[in-house]
Amino acid sequence: MIMIIIDLMATYKQMGLDELEVWSSLDEISIRNLMRYIAKEYVILKTCNRFEIFAIMENYNSDIEEKLLGLGPKGKILKGSDAVRHLIEVASGMDSMVPGEQDIQRQVKEALKKSIDEGTSGKYLNYIFMKALSTSKEIRSKTRIGNGIVSIPQASVKILEGVLNSGKVAILGTGRVARTLLKYIPKNYDVNVFGRNETRLNEIEKNFGVRGINIRVLRDHLGEYDALFSALRMEGYILNSKDFKSNRPYVIIDLGNPRNIENPGDRYFVDLDYLREYISNNISIRLREMERAKMIIDEKLGVIDKMIMNYQVEEIIASMYKKIEKVKEEEIGELFHYIGEKDREYIEKFADSLIKKIFGGITKNIREGRYDDRTIEELKRILG
Repeated sequence: MIMIIIDLMATYKQMGLDELEVWSSLDEISIRNLMRYIAKEYVILKTCNRFEIFAIMENYNSDIEEKLLGLGPKGKILKGSDAVRHLIEVASGMDSMVPGEQDIQRQVKEALKKSIDEGTSGKYLNYIFMKALSTSKEIRSKTRIGNGIVSIPQASVKILEGVLNSGKVAILGTGRVARTLLKYIPKNYDVNVFGRNETRLNEIEKNFGVRGINIRVLRDHLGEYDALFSALRMEGYILNSKDFKSNRPYVIIDLGNPRNIENPGDRYFVDLDYLREYISNNISIRLREMERAKMIIDEKLGVIDKMIMNYQVEEIIASMYKKIEKVKEEEIGELFHYIGEKDREYIEKFADSLIKKIFGGITKNIREGRYDDRTIEELKRILG
């Protein structure tokens, strides 16, 4: 059987979060035990938006496919060049929820490193993943797929920096959006976080070095801040226009949907609709750049396919010489029953020379051949 790369994929594009959670919650030990049994090599890529297993298999069949798809709902399997193309698109951010996302490249690299450390990835997947990562870097350098701000939190911080180059900032909320804001806000701003959950506030204080304050006292301290971010998940306003009794904060950025702050009308106010419009042009540019990225991928796929074929040819040649060596040792062993051991070294050298002269040219021709799946299969049947 020929080597085949497959990708068992479960991503945000195929299913809802509840269904994706089924895949993400699969017992990793059981998955690894299964993959050791059915795959020559494998790499597990797991992020908040995807669960994928890339594998090299030699005996792939419908029973294996059924077993893999039975692990969770709405899974899909890609094979061969389709699987390789998808991996490059993933590493390049082309398959991300936010086009051109940067962090996925790091996640792909870490997935490969983990598999190398655990011995589950070998020469096939090592090569394919390294080529995918280098191609993703080339795509980012030759296209604008990673240009411009496309993250709502990052865009909101960019707007803040355009209005105030320093000052005291309040963030309402302790969830994912609030934590993302904290990653982007520069150190020259003095940041306090308001929330209801004391445990979360303590975690944020510890992890980000900011002060956590109970949101019950927000109105008493509102005039102390130059800028206010709302990153709450709630219905209705937490602050009405009448709550703003001084000219501070100067900047209000409401990330709530629906809005959680009533626009006072006398200061710089930004809501989610404005931010979406702010980043929409950058997203459009990135989507247009995907066509150029696909052309780069098309060029690389031929190179990758050829190298995978070469690996298989070398394995067939190695298998052929292993059989030749076995026959040589058996025949020389038989011969020594009659002539003794004293001439063994000379006879082995003669046999090695004969093998080299007979098979050297054949080996050269095999290496120079052009192969596809069918001819590799036939070569393996004849020589392997």
